[in-house]
Amino acid sequence: QLALVPLVGAIAAGNAVVLKLPTDMVPHSSNAMKRLCDQYLDRKYIMVMEGGVKTNQALLKERWDKVFYTGSDIVGRIVYEAAAN
Repeated sequence: QLALVPLVGAIAAGNAVVLKLPTDMVPHSSNAMKRLCDQYLDRKYIMVMEGGVKTNQALLKERWDKVFYTGSDIVGRIVYEAAAN
């Protein structure tokens, strides 16, 4: 639910979305969600990514208009700092 509710809101608002799933923590759930999203949602507007720390670091180097993050306070500070730059 922490991934899908923000995804639905972003889509409803007309945004394209990159959804990063916590593969390192819940690999089977992440894989199932990626397969279903890739199968049923238009990849032109919704890209689902799996990965761990390296994927997170690569995504944080990109420029984003909006970032929605759920997770720990420690990583949240890193995401907040990267988004501010």
